[in-house]
Parts: sequence; structure tokens; C-alpha cells
Amino acid sequence: MSEVKPAEKPTTTKTIDARTLLTNDERSKMISRIHSLVYWVGMLIPEHELLSGSEIDLREVVYNLTTKEKLSPEDVREANDLIDQLKKRERELEDQLSRDQMTRDAAKGMLEEICGLLRAIDELRSAENPQGAEFQKRTLMNKVEDAKRWQKFVESIKMNKS
Repeated sequence: MSEVKPAEKPTTTKTIDARTLLTNDERSKMISRIHSLVYWVGMLIPEHELLSGSEIDLREVVYNLTTKEKLSPEDVREANDLIDQLKKRERELEDQLSRDQMTRDAAKGMLEEICGLLRAIDELRSAENPQGAEFQKRTLMNKVEDAKRWQKFVESIKMNKS
């Protein structure tokens, strides 16, 4: 039987340019985006995600559950379980984003993943209750339209001041 040796630690260390590190202000803005009502709209659900120690094809699972005409009680249990796992993963990533030192690029990637998880959670909730989901969708779209109108109004004021 061959002896297993522990892996050797690399002797070289990778240096990180401090100018690429995430600042506290940037970190705060990213965290506030996560909690925004509409920031994750249009974000892609991650293709794969590591949940409870195993990798799942998240995009496919969400698609399969959300495109069924009617969910069986087993499907609803699966969706609820997946929602719980996704919430846990989202909280872990948000906690990591809020406290760990990282580059801006790493933080942006993490922000995209978090928002993708939030989108997956919303899609799964919508699949459970199609009527409620339609109402939520209309409400959300009304808020988006209101925000766009305010943005246009603010832009028109800026243009008139120039």
C-alpha cells in the first residue's frame, strides 16, 4: 500500500494590487443593491450551484419546476427545500461580501451570484402560487415603471438646468 503524503504548501505568494481591492464604500453600495427591490430582475440564475455539499444544475432545476402546469405536493416540497438552501447560500455569500477582503472583480462576481440566487428564489416562489406570482410581477413591474419615470423626470430637470 502506498503512503499518502500531505500536499506541500506553495513557497510563492501571490501579491494583490491594493488598488484593485474593494473599498468600504463600494462594499456598502453592493450590499444595498442586494436589498434593492428590483436590482436582481434580469439577472441570470447561476447555471450550477454548490448546495449542501453537492453541485446541482440550478438553472435546469428551477426551469423544470417553474414550467410545470401544476406542481405535485412532492414538487412543492422540493421547491421549498431548494428555496431554504438557496436562502442559506445567499446569506453566506452576503456575509462573506460584507466582511472579507477581496478584489472588485471578485466582489462583482459574488454580487452577480447572490442576485442570481435571489432571482431563483423568486422564480421558485412564483411557481408555487401562479396567481400570487402574477400579482407580484405586476406590482414589481409597476415599481420599475415608476422608477423609470422618476429617472426621466430627474434627467429632464438636469437638462433644463444646463
